[in-house]
Amino acid sequence: MRFALLFSRLSKFLLSTYLLSTTVAAQSPAVHHLPDPADQSIAISEARDPIRLTHGPMLGRPGATSVRVWARTSDPGAFEVRYGTSADSLDQISSKGTTSITHDNTGTIDLTELRPDTRYHYRVWVNDRPHGLPASFRTLPSAETTRNAEYNPEGLFNFQFQIGSCANQNPLHGNGHHAPVYEHLNRDWADRVHFHVMNGDWLYEEQRQYPAEAWRLVQGASSLPRIARIAPTIVGVWENYKLYLDRSESLAKWHRHVPSCFTFDDHELVNDIWGSAEHGKRHRRTVFRDIGTQAWFDYLGWANPIQHAQPIHFGKATMRRESDLLFDPDADFTRLAVDQMGSLHVHWGTPQAGVNDMRYDDDSGHKNSYVYDILEVIDAHTLRLHMPAKIDDSNISYSIGRRSYGKQRVGNCEFYYLDTRGDRQMHDVTERDKPGVSMLGIAQREWLLKSMRESDADFRFVISTVPFMIPHSGAGGFEADAANKEEAWTGFFDEREYLIKEWEKMGKRVFVMTGDLHNSFAIKVTDNVWEFCCGPHNSVNHVPANDESDRPATGKFKFGPRECDIRWSSYILPDLPRLERLYPYFCVVKVNNVFNMPQKLGETRYVAYPHPQVVFQYYDGRTGELAYAESVSTSR
Repeated sequence: MRFALLFSRLSKFLLSTYLLSTTVAAQSPAVHHLPDPADQSIAISEARDPIRLTHGPMLGRPGATSVRVWARTSDPGAFEVRYGTSADSLDQISSKGTTSITHDNTGTIDLTELRPDTRYHYRVWVNDRPHGLPASFRTLPSAETTRNAEYNPEGLFNFQFQIGSCANQNPLHGNGHHAPVYEHLNRDWADRVHFHVMNGDWLYEEQRQYPAEAWRLVQGASSLPRIARIAPTIVGVWENYKLYLDRSESLAKWHRHVPSCFTFDDHELVNDIWGSAEHGKRHRRTVFRDIGTQAWFDYLGWANPIQHAQPIHFGKATMRRESDLLFDPDADFTRLAVDQMGSLHVHWGTPQAGVNDMRYDDDSGHKNSYVYDILEVIDAHTLRLHMPAKIDDSNISYSIGRRSYGKQRVGNCEFYYLDTRGDRQMHDVTERDKPGVSMLGIAQREWLLKSMRESDADFRFVISTVPFMIPHSGAGGFEADAANKEEAWTGFFDEREYLIKEWEKMGKRVFVMTGDLHNSFAIKVTDNVWEFCCGPHNSVNHVPANDESDRPATGKFKFGPRECDIRWSSYILPDLPRLERLYPYFCVVKVNNVFNMPQKLGETRYVAYPHPQVVFQYYDGRTGELAYAESVSTSR
């Protein structure tokens, strides 16, 4: 703790020194941790202390026989994990992992050949010494450990996971650094759940104006890595993640012990980011997508199953006024899977590009900063875009987005982790049912439906960061027309109804797990389709009368073409002052497939239920007490 304080003071001193000097002088997920070849020549000062662990470990990629361990070190270098089934005997050693300055000195290691449904103890080692706090995790069960020919031939098993969203640590916007939800989770659930799903808004924008040069000084690096030269505002997002890991001890402890999967919502990028795939759109927040997404992959996205390995492409290019060509002499576009990537963004280019402050929502960004569709790869260095440039520029910063969605199978359940921001077209609240407008993008939507049709899973969990049936409007908005604010699927009725109809055809239970709204609710949409919104973990609650179209606490509710049944919800009355609206919630989901009925007490013989069920349990984040539970079984 003393060293962390000294390091923090040193960082602040270097930052203030830099600011004074400037004033005077006027994936698959593994892919993103590979260092950029252009960064191989960066030297780290020899006058620095030995390499050490600064953040982590964190756990991700939960499995029956494997888990992924993340760490951040003070300098780029090697680390390893020592682990075992006894805290007193960490007798197994992982392969070496490496951290790279390309990714803010972060890196991952996969522990493999683990035993199913087993608790492992582990510790990170750097420089042949243990670093950080010891921790443990539990692997998922497997069919091989529960199968018996007579009563459970499919090898079904029970498991449970925790899910939530919205963990603002700013005391002006929630419960602050205290994070009571994570204290209850650590006390009551860390040893009981198999994994955690953080469904967006783990991060809220702080430190976003941290100068790239100050970051370089703190790292002791001879030069900036390539990504920070192209997109210098990424260092502010990196600092944002480190701040959140430093500040909330209970959150960091939770991630040391419980493997997680993460989605990103707007605050991981920048608040109210809309229209990232709306070709021709110009806005500071919109074109921050790839910068925020890359930092998310460095700090959280490594934990997820990802469908497409093609990473974000960052570059510097030339554009000419009234020409639709983009030329990058250092790129080889013929080697990019452009048809498996997102739109091209020319970056805004101001130091405030990733700041959540409406004062900066002006027109001060680069004049060629728009969302572009790539029409054609002309040659290795040249792309044809859907619209011409506004001005001549031989040094623009740009990026081509990646697809950040994926799926995971656990027993008879399939989990689909969606990206509701990266390929999102622009909504219009005056025409919410406009045909063809998409939140997911055609590629992601068709992948989702194809995967679900081909799956034989009994239960399908669709992880969407934004609400499905309840609007998230009001609470301001950054567009010229603030009344156009809408975060939820209620701005995309055409696509939402199409999904519901397709899911109904499948005849299986679909649970849309949502976040973003700072309230929890359990909603029956149809017999097969349910929505469970889970949160907030730490943020100040929204007021339904202002932000959720005045929906009831329970009962029938209709917004748009479809009525739904709100079975239960957290609910805040409008007479509460903002900082009295501090009612966090979390949800533990238990999948009950089998019961244990041995012929002799103390042994095991798992018997499959004819109709397995999923139990959604909502807990009060201040007290840890059960607030509501809903059970949904397979159809009779």
